[in-house]
Amino acid sequence: MQEKKEYLVLARKYRPLKLSDLIGQEEICAILEGALTSGRLAHAYLFSGTRGVGKTTLARILAKVENCLSLNKQSFGDPCGECENCKSIDNGSNIDVIELDAASRTGVSDVREIIENINYKPVSAKKKIYIIDEVHMLSKAAFNALLKTLEEPPSDVLFLLATTETEKIPLTVVSRCQHFNLKRIENKILSRHLVKISKIEGINLDQSSAEIISRSSEGSVRDALSILDNVIAIGKDIKKETINEVLGLSDLTKVLELFDLICKGDVIKSLKLVDLLYQNGASFEKITKDLINIIYLITRFKSYIDISEAGLNEYEINTYKNYSKTIDMDVLVRLWELTNKYLDELIKSFNQKQSFEMIIIRLCYVSLMPTPFEAINEKNNKGNIKKELNSKSIKPKIEKSGNSEVNYFTNDNVALEKKKEINNESSKKINNTFINSMLEDYELLVIEIEKKKELFTYHHLVNNFKLVSIKLPKNKSETGILELKDIEKNRADKNFLWKVSQILKEISGSRWIVSLSNKEIYQTLAEVFNQRKRDEILRLSKKERIKKLLEIIPSSEIVSIEKIKRKT
Repeated sequence: MQEKKEYLVLARKYRPLKLSDLIGQEEICAILEGALTSGRLAHAYLFSGTRGVGKTTLARILAKVENCLSLNKQSFGDPCGECENCKSIDNGSNIDVIELDAASRTGVSDVREIIENINYKPVSAKKKIYIIDEVHMLSKAAFNALLKTLEEPPSDVLFLLATTETEKIPLTVVSRCQHFNLKRIENKILSRHLVKISKIEGINLDQSSAEIISRSSEGSVRDALSILDNVIAIGKDIKKETINEVLGLSDLTKVLELFDLICKGDVIKSLKLVDLLYQNGASFEKITKDLINIIYLITRFKSYIDISEAGLNEYEINTYKNYSKTIDMDVLVRLWELTNKYLDELIKSFNQKQSFEMIIIRLCYVSLMPTPFEAINEKNNKGNIKKELNSKSIKPKIEKSGNSEVNYFTNDNVALEKKKEINNESSKKINNTFINSMLEDYELLVIEIEKKKELFTYHHLVNNFKLVSIKLPKNKSETGILELKDIEKNRADKNFLWKVSQILKEISGSRWIVSLSNKEIYQTLAEVFNQRKRDEILRLSKKERIKKLLEIIPSSEIVSIEKIKRKT
């Protein structure tokens, strides 16, 4: 009977054995290879970063490079992998390469063991290597005991520390090491890596399926390979449906459909879709996280921020772009804040389906409510209208006719109609006053931009943008809000709105949020200036002196008006 071969998980089977195999960390690898080539390797290194990005792997590769007996002189970052030292380090049996798991050995006694043995020369290797994983888990006493040794170790000793939480390590320890922060692996790089490994394993994995796995792993190679392991266990032909089932993910098109229904405020259809997702076994936590991610990506598109690293396909890009054109920034910000808050409630809930349905109902109603800024404007208008009505209160006109008094407002319907008429007139007057006030605020800001010699920005704001809304900050701690309409589509490049916000920050000393909207409220400043000019010409042309002057000169008319500054 043939002996069954023991299976090795992909994360261990395809662990990088040399610096050139390490993906997504090219800059750090180049620095370390340069240090190895020039013989300027430090006595202690600290590798930080999220899970599964290669911290411990990098430490083991460095241990092999330092102790390799047949090192390639042309590439110092690539150990031979065949000599006795390389093999023993790979197997974890080298007596001079000591790995300490600080998560389980946190006490000062464990560190004292290192200190006592550190002065002994290496037995078989060139250097004695101490790899301390999850170093932030060491106790305060253990860190204090390690300080002196870490600062001045023997020449044949190398410390390699790895951590996921640098902030928990004392600064005195960090300052004694050369610190490298390993970044998350980009989705494109990780998905290519998954496809490559799948081909070696004889597995059919397309690019779109690899992208789903890489997004779910959040930049962790180990997590991505673990997911791939789970999917391979089902079958060799991997499909999107299989991955969604393994990960408990819902179909993105269904989540986008749910988001669309939320924006429309359609509660009934939203809850029917929630039932369908529930029957398909989707995780409500992951759906909520997907909704948060959708809102985030739409917001980035609306802000003209590059999201090429997000690994989106053409369908997703077009969908998010379309949403960014129809949904206002303040609505997106409010939805994002509320969905994040509701996620915490969902996690703590005893009945997630019930809680999720309530979340969807709340989001549907919230999406139809006015934004805080719109509510403030409406409140101001109502308050002003109320004052106007009080100042113009209706008093019944009473006349005496003989011995009887005649009340012209005894008919309630007549009184109501009169009140409505005054209400409408007051509302129009207050709205016009409020609109003019906002336009004046915007005009003053644009004039300040011109004074700062930002002529390109000034020209575009005057000619190509219409004001939608503006909120001036009352103090430096408040944030100013400026909402504009771009009358010529795509005229504003990715950096224009950001540049405007930075100029306004210099002028006011407060942070500004500048966004685009499709609302039509005001004219462009150029149109306002031209109308103002025409009104002034009309006003002057009615003056007697000007009339006489125009009569003296045949076929004459006022074309423009300019103020002449007199020298004092």
